[in-house]
Amino acid sequence: MKSSTILVYSISATGQVGAWSRYTIALNIDEWCIAGDDLYLRSGDYIHVFDEDEVGDETSPGIVGPFKGEIQWSWLDFGQPGVTKNLYGFDIVGISDVAVSFGYDQSNGGYFTTPYTVPADTVPGMVIPMPLSAPSFSVRLTYDGTEKWQWNAFSLYLQDLRGMS
Repeated sequence: MKSSTILVYSISATGQVGAWSRYTIALNIDEWCIAGDDLYLRSGDYIHVFDEDEVGDETSPGIVGPFKGEIQWSWLDFGQPGVTKNLYGFDIVGISDVAVSFGYDQSNGGYFTTPYTVPADTVPGMVIPMPLSAPSFSVRLTYDGTEKWQWNAFSLYLQDLRGMS
């Protein structure tokens, strides 16, 4: 089965912050159009419409499977580049449980911590502990796609280890 990749540039209503999103669709998309608020895709002899109330992705006509979601930040220095920082915890706000992992070796983009599943909204309780030291971090959020999910906010709590002068 072929697949297609869609790149979407979005600008937030608050703050006018823009970001690219990449969607991999398990269909070979021949044509697409937007009518009103709906996105229509043609794949061979079939027409598909994105439905925000649907949980899952139609992988072939009549077969809907989970639509896994992954959000990943680029490598962030959080201050002076090359200086080790101590990450001691994080908080997340959203909808649906999520697996969180942290990249800790920018020279090898594949070095991430084992994913750690947390509830959708951790702010009411204590900070979720994640002791990790590195000069830069990347955060990866993975939703399994078996229920509606949404990401709203993420906070990292860290300490810069640079010497005082």
